[in-house]
Amino acid sequence: MSLPDPDKQARDRHAILLGLRVAGAILCGFGLWLALGGNIAGHYGFGGVLIVMGLIDLIVVPKILAHKWRTPR
Repeated sequence: MSLPDPDKQARDRHAILLGLRVAGAILCGFGLWLALGGNIAGHYGFGGVLIVMGLIDLIVVPKILAHKWRTPR
């Protein structure tokens, strides 16, 4: 079995990081909409949880993955 192409691996990893950041931003936006009285009344707590999860997905997870991928095995 041959080694993976480094350029393709870098493109795939970049796409994963970009997708995580976009998903985190969408999750934060949906949580903010809910917390500020969106279409579903009375779900302020759930909106706050979505905001926190989105921020973790937006900030923390890409840094963890980038560090894991950067470290030599």
